[in-house]
Amino acid sequence: MADLLWSQTVSEAKAALEFDARWGRLMTDINVDAAAREAGAIPIPRRFFTRAGLLGLQALPLPPSVGGEALDPVSWSLALERIGYLCQDSGFPLVLGFRAIIAQALFETGRPDVIERYVKPVARGTLGIAMAYSEDADAFSFRTTLRRTAAGYLLAGHKDFMTGGLQADVILTYARTEDDDMVACLVHKDDPGVHVTPLAPVGTRTSGPAALDLHDVPLPEERIVASVDGLSHAQRLLNARRLTVSCAPVGRARALVELCVARLNTTVRHGQKLGEFPNVQGALGRMYISVEAARAMLYRAAQRVADGEADPLFDSLVSAAKNFIAEQVRSVLDETTRVLGGYFYYGDPYFGTCMRDFAGLVAVAGTQDILEVNLGSLVRTHTPPRVGSQHDNESKKEGPLP
Repeated sequence: MADLLWSQTVSEAKAALEFDARWGRLMTDINVDAAAREAGAIPIPRRFFTRAGLLGLQALPLPPSVGGEALDPVSWSLALERIGYLCQDSGFPLVLGFRAIIAQALFETGRPDVIERYVKPVARGTLGIAMAYSEDADAFSFRTTLRRTAAGYLLAGHKDFMTGGLQADVILTYARTEDDDMVACLVHKDDPGVHVTPLAPVGTRTSGPAALDLHDVPLPEERIVASVDGLSHAQRLLNARRLTVSCAPVGRARALVELCVARLNTTVRHGQKLGEFPNVQGALGRMYISVEAARAMLYRAAQRVADGEADPLFDSLVSAAKNFIAEQVRSVLDETTRVLGGYFYYGDPYFGTCMRDFAGLVAVAGTQDILEVNLGSLVRTHTPPRVGSQHDNESKKEGPLP
């Protein structure tokens, strides 16, 4: 039966029930120590990703030839949203989604050796993989370099941060070449000269964030998976990540509303349940609107990708969705703070986790300001002139400037 409050269609409600039947126990087990891990900034254990692989969750969007179910982008977004709703460890869906994106990119190389060595183990949950792209520089000024030697290649440089780096066995790393191009190569954590350093971020503390140092790491040629135009290769992954990182927070925002209601319905002020106050109900209404608006934007962007209409390098709707969803879930958190007061700070630690994690959405997968500038530039350059508009008519009356 469809959910009459959260606008689930019958098919979406059925998908949620199927998800819970297949992976609900995994979510419950992850939640057991989630608060303690988050408080101590302890990376989510590898065993949960191994179980996700064994249960088929990691491979859902991947092709059947590597053990996946070729789940379409809309269904995969729904699955990640469901994880966000059920799972109290934000690191799990974040790392899970990134691994699927990287595995798909490696599958698309079409190289049997790469698929056997990396893609299939990622799908099975037996190999951890992360992406190292970001530096304190733009893509045209990367200091991480790959240079050819008589014995092969040497990789040297520094990457400021990578999600899931502490749980990764292999790192997809981007570097500039001597002819000023960019390449993508696979670095093994146990390669000589590789150093992974834990980071202490504001939010998503359990996602295993780390910095990467590379000191003349020797690489065989077969580890290079994109030998030319690595920038486009990276942009495809970054564009896909904008959609992926938006899914779980929508589910978490819904969980926030429900946790908030549960507290408000058991708290009495002036002889009346707090949830019965009109101003509190108004806040709940705004929270509901924000969640449903975020869901609508998410599904529309996912459908655009599913239909093959999205720009793989920088899609305007996917980028707008990430920006919009970040603002909406943060508004839900703000309303939660206002109606719960002191309980928000001293009650369920999940509220504080969401506060820290949602703050990170401002920066991840393109900062809000950068996305807005890029989108504004697209609007300005791609909007056709309005022939016959009032402005057009006034211009004709004035004639050319002297």
